[in-house]
Amino acid sequence: MRIRRAVIIAVVLFLALLTVVSFLLLITSSSSDAATLATLFAGALAADVVVWQGYLIKRQLAFSTYLDLDKEWNSQEMIEARQRVHTPDSDEWDYSRLETILEFLEKLSLMFRVSGDMRLLYRTTLGWYASRYFLFARHHGQIDHLRELWSERVYGDIEDFYDLYLSWEVGRSKGKRANWEKKCLATEMSFWNQEQKD
Repeated sequence: MRIRRAVIIAVVLFLALLTVVSFLLLITSSSSDAATLATLFAGALAADVVVWQGYLIKRQLAFSTYLDLDKEWNSQEMIEARQRVHTPDSDEWDYSRLETILEFLEKLSLMFRVSGDMRLLYRTTLGWYASRYFLFARHHGQIDHLRELWSERVYGDIEDFYDLYLSWEVGRSKGKRANWEKKCLATEMSFWNQEQKD
């Protein structure tokens, strides 16, 4: 993801430099070369505009996708699954509902990973929920259980998102990550109680 961002920055900087150089050449050139340089400048400027518009369209699509996924997350079917997936103060999990929730969060993670907008997901409520559901299910051995049933690769995208989420929250330090998880696990009962109310 960092490589992709570096490439985008490099392209934008190149186009900006091309525009500035073309403009300077236009100013300093003789009148016979002015038409050629003006064309070059106009082309560079048009390329800059196209790149900027592409960036804006990409961001708009990512946000539109987020809104659609947020509607799905708050649909009646998903709310019922969230209310009944786990009973607080018990070891009982409804695997069908847990799979429904984790598959939705997996889709969410994959879509934003492909679009390159994981930071947008991190800043949202859905990102917050994804990190908690993954942590709590993993802590209780549910992720491992489902991987034994289906495949070791299942829920890999949400796991990758969780790792990024922790990096953005507290960094790469194992101690800070463990402390964050400990604090989050201390709120687990409140989390499940709130989910049952929604």
